[in-house]
Amino acid sequence: MPPEETHTLSTPRLNIIGCGRAAGSLARLWLASDAVEIGDVLNRSLPSSKRAVREIGAGKAARTIAGMQSAECWLIGTGDDQIEAVAATMREARPDLRGALVFHLAGRFGLEPLAPLAGQGTCLAALHPVRSLTHEQLALDDFAGTACVAEGAEPALDRLEPLVRAIRGLWLPVRGIDRGLYHAAVSIVSNVTKGVAWKAQKWLEHAGLSESTSTAVTQQLLASTVEDLARSGARHSITGPVVRGDTRTIEAHLRALQSAYPSDVDVYRILARTVLELAQERGDLDEDTLRRFAGLLGGRPG
Repeated sequence: MPPEETHTLSTPRLNIIGCGRAAGSLARLWLASDAVEIGDVLNRSLPSSKRAVREIGAGKAARTIAGMQSAECWLIGTGDDQIEAVAATMREARPDLRGALVFHLAGRFGLEPLAPLAGQGTCLAALHPVRSLTHEQLALDDFAGTACVAEGAEPALDRLEPLVRAIRGLWLPVRGIDRGLYHAAVSIVSNVTKGVAWKAQKWLEHAGLSESTSTAVTQQLLASTVEDLARSGARHSITGPVVRGDTRTIEAHLRALQSAYPSDVDVYRILARTVLELAQERGDLDEDTLRRFAGLLGGRPG
């Protein structure tokens, strides 16, 4: 059997285990920026691995972790709950990973699922690009400025940082953060915002707007909201009836929802209480107005 090939060029080789949308998107960006050479790609099945290689436009489909060539960088792009099992298999199947960078993309975890590889001389890191990576044609211009939260020891971060900067990501190293609270926060901004937009469109359609018009209205509001956030931040840019102390308008909202979408009344109250909490922190409302809102929304922020 010929000796295993060793990659010695200045451009690091990247092997990928679990090449779904997120890992595939990053692989294409790194390839486009000449930041890496795509090595071996391993998915659950050989057809899936071959399909991922075609979509990336480079690499070689692998059958097993043991059969993958050596590489300077290893990306575990599997589902969150499979990362630790993959790391354990890597330890058994790849006894010499000394000096290699091994990282995952799960915002939910730091280094803990990579624990099987600890003490092996391997550089371990967690990288979480804070954006949706589902667009197949994601380009470098699209990714530019994306917050990339990274955790790991200095040698691992030193290896990972050039990869992030090569695709114009915003490098944000962290240490020892509360991952549960962190992931809840970024999920609510991204996923819940989309869910709220969908629900708002349903309300607009029920109010009499066409589907295309309700979509246009919602998207325009979201676009202007993002501009406000970028310009002034949430605390300084928020407006509306809650901030103005307009309890009569909130009463009208609740009556309309009770008639058209009674099951959504609690959703509205929860979201309105969040705005009320911000208004209270900002000092916009007097005690009497806060008491009136408490009666309408079922509580008062602490």
